[in-house]
Amino acid sequence: MGLDRRDEARALSEELLTNIELSQLPPIDLIRKTSRFARLLDDFDAIEWLSFEITGYEQHRKDSGIPAKPWAAAKRSGRTQLNDEGDTVADTTSVGELQAQVEAARLQLASTADAPISISSANPSQIVGVPRGNTQERVSLNRQLTSSQSMLDRIIGAIHDYVSRKALELRFGSAAESAFDRTRAFTDSALGDLVPDAIGQLAAAFELVTSTNPSHWSDAAAYCRTLIKAVADKLQPAGEDIGGRANGPENYINRLVYWVQQNESSQTKRAVVTSDLEYLGKRLDAFTNAGNKGAHAVVTQTDADRFIIGTYLLISDILRLSVTQPAASETAAHASSEAEVDSPAAETA
Repeated sequence: MGLDRRDEARALSEELLTNIELSQLPPIDLIRKTSRFARLLDDFDAIEWLSFEITGYEQHRKDSGIPAKPWAAAKRSGRTQLNDEGDTVADTTSVGELQAQVEAARLQLASTADAPISISSANPSQIVGVPRGNTQERVSLNRQLTSSQSMLDRIIGAIHDYVSRKALELRFGSAAESAFDRTRAFTDSALGDLVPDAIGQLAAAFELVTSTNPSHWSDAAAYCRTLIKAVADKLQPAGEDIGGRANGPENYINRLVYWVQQNESSQTKRAVVTSDLEYLGKRLDAFTNAGNKGAHAVVTQTDADRFIIGTYLLISDILRLSVTQPAASETAAHASSEAEVDSPAAETA
């Protein structure tokens, strides 16, 4: 779902919750508005459920009863209940009709109020009875009002529950997007400074992972490996073995691990980044090596998504160190320059 649709859905969810909690809209208008909210989320189950509430259930009724889909919608709306025989039945009265019943009952109740009366008799022996008035009519109207209003409340309650849950999901998703956006802003900038050509590789990986072609997901994993290797080549170029660990061109994980250990003072952070490096590197190498050997390396879209996110966060951690630490090649060049200036040979020359 695009950011524009997500933002619109988030704003609409707040409007809907306010509309429901403050009784600002008639029930049928709330349902129509909630259906629009579901469309913004591409929530097809909710769209189908709400369509029955908008169009009504009676048109779907058959001699054998209500088919499976409208029955499921009625249950979701809280329309089902046990009858006197203990069977589960569904009230299929449309929302518009329920609202009309409530309003009509209220008007009729107001008109059936008994007028003030004064009763007296000139015969002291006569027992004067109070007229029955409209008590029975009011009892019947109250029963109808209570039943219709109760059903409406259950339906609106189901709507409120749905919108509330989706609003929380959108809020959480927004927080996660904001956190990733902040990480991405820093990473894109730092990566562009360190390895300018890597931005194109990263963009290609992001584009490939959205494809529906499975072979593109494997390509996205390969781009992730190439990207991490490019960072390693810049920060810790290949050379002789270091501390018994291979330090060749293909040993990019070893080289990055060594660089992190040399430049991160926190033992905890060193352990975390090193662990992430080794885990992600092994997985990327496994898929790449299998492909190079002609084996069938299965990379699902979920795998590719995790590679992209894992690579992005891993590189971000490394780049946060690199912005305050010089690359190994620069350090070596600087050290060599100082040695030449300080050496007797240089002074003699």
